[in-house]
Parts: sequence; structure tokens; C-alpha cells
Amino acid sequence: MPAEVDAPARPDPQPTTERPEHTAEPDASDALESPRRAGLSWRHVLIGAVVGAIVGAAIPGGLQLAERAAASADADSLRAAAIEYLTAIAEGRAGDATAMVPLPRSAGDIPDAVLQSADRIEVPEVLMLHIDGDAGTVQVSYEIGRDEVTRTLDAERADGGWRLTTSLAERVMVQTFSASVRAQIAGFPIPFTTPVHLYPGSYAFDDASDEILRTSSEPFTVDGDEATPTATYFDVQLAPAVAAHAGEVGVAVAAQCQEEPDCSIATDFEVVYGGGTWVQLANDSSIDVSVQLMAGSEMNSQWFDARMRIMRDETGALTEWLCASLDDYGVPSDPCPVVE
Repeated sequence: MPAEVDAPARPDPQPTTERPEHTAEPDASDALESPRRAGLSWRHVLIGAVVGAIVGAAIPGGLQLAERAAASADADSLRAAAIEYLTAIAEGRAGDATAMVPLPRSAGDIPDAVLQSADRIEVPEVLMLHIDGDAGTVQVSYEIGRDEVTRTLDAERADGGWRLTTSLAERVMVQTFSASVRAQIAGFPIPFTTPVHLYPGSYAFDDASDEILRTSSEPFTVDGDEATPTATYFDVQLAPAVAAHAGEVGVAVAAQCQEEPDCSIATDFEVVYGGGTWVQLANDSSIDVSVQLMAGSEMNSQWFDARMRIMRDETGALTEWLCASLDDYGVPSDPCPVVE
């Protein structure tokens, strides 16, 4: 009988990296993973945590940058509104400036020609801005001649931008002893009874001198600051030769009065022209004049006014002198005494 041969020994089982078959038990756990797969999952978790931390830390910084960009754009909008307003004034566009910052209704409209006739502002600049919600302030500066002016303008948010609410147009009061004589700047009548609003600049009245009248005034500067009111003077007088003739006519009127028994000037009083005249433009064809007379002696003297009207033709030339009696305050209507 042949000898029995032993079966070869089975090798010991080796670890496997393959996923085992599912268990047959319905409640059994199948969470077993290979070593390599388990290691990758751990690294992914760590990397994801680090990336999330970085992104989370960057969000507040991004919001700050966005807020800063929005604030910068808001400031640029306010600055642009101020520069646009200053530029309109510097270029003599009074109408555009008033459209940006309206004036009171009582101020009336000032034509561009008035502002364009002035020595206007130069080097307009925005110095500082401040924004508090829907309200803002702008500190601006500009030069008028050799003077630098600094103003603070208020602003409010409107129509998605900014609108200035402080005007640089300043009230100017023109004073005169001849309230009915027309003062003009660039041909525009400037009223005496109510203040006129003018934008910053150095102005001069039109010279209305002719053969009969002489106008006199000094240039004046409007700095655009209501805290420093602007007042100026405009004067109209007779031309020297006409004023001298008016004085002679006044003395002749007084002499006629002295010949009457009820005259207020004593017959022994000497009457002389005091040198003062008051002029008022009655209308385009006549000028009312009041001449100061002094009557009396070294020990006793009185002052009187002789009233007369100078008539002119359509060219402005003198055509006739009309006088009133010394004690008559009506409209001069009698021919004046003839003087040599």
C-alpha cells in the first residue's frame, strides 16, 4: 500500500486592504475603512478647518473696505457739488449759481452781466468735509484780489447726491442822498430801498456822468460772508459849471423874494450861495435841484433852500430852467430869473 503524503501547509492569512464583504447581520456596522482612506479623511478635515478660519477672518476686513469705498464716494460727491458751485461764481454764471443754491424771493434775479463785470473769485478750493448722516458741511476758500476768504457751507442729501443750502450771495446796501437817481452795474439798475444780493467779487457802478450830472462812487468788495455786511455809497451831483449856475439862479430867486413885503428874508440880509446842492431825478426829461442859500449878517444868519427844475431834451441836453418861489414847496413851474 503506498505511503500517505502530507498535504502542503496553508500559508498564514495576510492583511488585506480590500473592503470586506457586508455582514449578513442587518444591525452590524460596516464603518471599517482602509488605513489609507482613513488618513485622507483626517487631512481633509484639518485643511477644511484652516481654510474656513482664514475665510471667516477675511470677511470683516472686506466689509470695512466696502464701507471705506462708499464713504469715499460720498465725500467725493459732496466735494464735487461745492466745486461746481464755486466754479459757476468764478466764471460769472450767476444764474447757474442761483439755480444750485436758490436765493430768497425778495432778492430778485441778478443777471450774469453784473457778476461778469466784477473782479471775481479765483483759486476756489475745498479745504475740509464733514458728513453726519444726511447732513454735511464743506469748508471752502477762494481769493478776491489779494485777500483769501474762508467760508463754511451747509449741505443736505438730495436726489442721490448732495445739495448746498448756504449761499455765497451777500446782501449789499447802497446808500445815497439822491434816492431817485438810478445807480447801475453793467446796465442793471441797483435799488436803494432794498438790499441787493451779489456774489463774491469786486464791483464798480457804471459812470453815468454827462454834461449836467456827475456820478461818484468807490469800488466795493463783496466777500460772500453775511457776518461782514457790505455797504457802499453812490452819489450824483450837478456838473461843476451847472452847479455854479444853479447857485446864481438861487441867489436871484432870493433877491426877487426880498422885494416882496411878506418875504421870509429881511431886505437888509445878504444872500450867498452856500455851495450845497441836492439832486433828484424826477424823470427821464427833468432833474429836480435844491440849492442851499445863506442869508444874514455876521451876527445873525439863516439857511434857505431854492428849488428849481432842469429840463432836458431826448439827447440829455439842457433846455430850460424852471423855478419855484422861495417859500413855495410845489413843483417848480415858473421860468427862472435870468442871470449873467
